[in-house]
Amino acid sequence: MKAIFTVSLSALALLLATGSKQALALQSCSYQGLELFGEVAVVSANADIKVEVVPSGADLKVQWVNQHADRCGEWRRVGLGADFTIQLVPAGGDIKIQEVTRNPGLL
Repeated sequence: MKAIFTVSLSALALLLATGSKQALALQSCSYQGLELFGEVAVVSANADIKVEVVPSGADLKVQWVNQHADRCGEWRRVGLGADFTIQLVPAGGDIKIQEVTRNPGLL
């Protein structure tokens, strides 16, 4: 019984450490050194960030814009010359976003 409890605590500690690492990265509007604003290319594979679009419970509110994207959560879709690439995935993304028409940024 003691061994099972120890393994469970280790798994819980790993889960908490992983979750808090993502939360800390998103507090500064970045993910693994990439600032989460600017010009974005949507690709089908080998993206910098895998993104899950959700209606609620997101890490970041994203507003797609047509002009220069210079605020947290403002993304401008481009084909070439992107600041970073994203791949839209149905589940298990690196970050979860909620698409909005105003007030982008961290939740």
